[in-house]
Amino acid sequence: MLPFVSVILPVRNERSMLPQLLDQLLAQNYPRDCYEILVVDGRSTDGTPDLIRRRFSSRSTPVRILDNPGILLSAGRNVGLRAARGDMVLFLNGHCVVPSRNLIEDSVALLERTGAGCLCRPQPLLAPAATDTGEVIAQARASWLGRDPLHCDLTHAGFIDPVRGGATYRRDVFERVGLYDESFDACEDVDLNTRVRRAGIIAFADPRLTVRDQPRAHVGQLFRDMLAHGRARLRLMSRHRGCFSATWLAPLALLLLLPVVAFAWWLLPTVAATILTLPLAAFAVAVVLASLQLSARCGARYAWRAPWIFSAIWFGLGSGLLLELLHPAPLRCPLECLAPRDAREEPEMAASSRRAA
Repeated sequence: MLPFVSVILPVRNERSMLPQLLDQLLAQNYPRDCYEILVVDGRSTDGTPDLIRRRFSSRSTPVRILDNPGILLSAGRNVGLRAARGDMVLFLNGHCVVPSRNLIEDSVALLERTGAGCLCRPQPLLAPAATDTGEVIAQARASWLGRDPLHCDLTHAGFIDPVRGGATYRRDVFERVGLYDESFDACEDVDLNTRVRRAGIIAFADPRLTVRDQPRAHVGQLFRDMLAHGRARLRLMSRHRGCFSATWLAPLALLLLLPVVAFAWWLLPTVAATILTLPLAAFAVAVVLASLQLSARCGARYAWRAPWIFSAIWFGLGSGLLLELLHPAPLRCPLECLAPRDAREEPEMAASSRRAA
């Protein structure tokens, strides 16, 4: 008997890409009566839930729409988990493309074959960009200067640290490590996957699970994303000591050097000011080199657009780290924040636990 799968999509204002994604999920080579699609809407203002109800909410499709009053992605994931009926849970965002019709089938087969409790997947920014700037952002994020160190390898198949891209889980994983911490507005998946690793739960990665993500359309959106990720990184380091990485603090160091260097050239001897300027000069050289490499590979427009994008990535992360240092957000204990708010909210979850036992 095939396991029942819950596909959870926490979304907000995803009207443009979500219908295509739902079509791809409904075309999966997996029996329709063996999976459900939960669209968890975070109070969209662009008509996303109305569009999905008109096009997909019928008896012939397994699509359900749920309300996420907490708006944040972390809260939406928890709403979906509390309503999910599946023995396996697969998370997607609303602005991605699923290139394989066997994503669900392959996920089920890999969990059964490997005995893993978590599956990691590559999620490159290869979905069609909404703007020309979005295309440049995608290329910059994939470059050596803009790459996310936690991103899953596109070619690796085998056992892996769950922090590097965990997105599909056996249901009982959440009974062991809890749900998502809703005090995170970014990196909530990294926090959960760190707990998965600490619990000794095995993770497996496979390129067949690749999902193509859409890059941000504008530099301002990218900066806000990096700001949130910077704040979340500091929270992760304060909660999970094993998450500490000196490279994570490099954007903060660069940001703090800006005023220091300005005052140094005003107050200090030229030699001392020059020495303090060297790290910023090295970063500027790295931005120029990375931009020229992108320009040579992708087109001349990258030469003048990429520097703004690299700056948004690094100084956005640095600004987030600084803001979190100055005004830290309250953290919740995982056992507190993940306990069901009301036992009546999740009778299906309890029933699933009894079946697993």
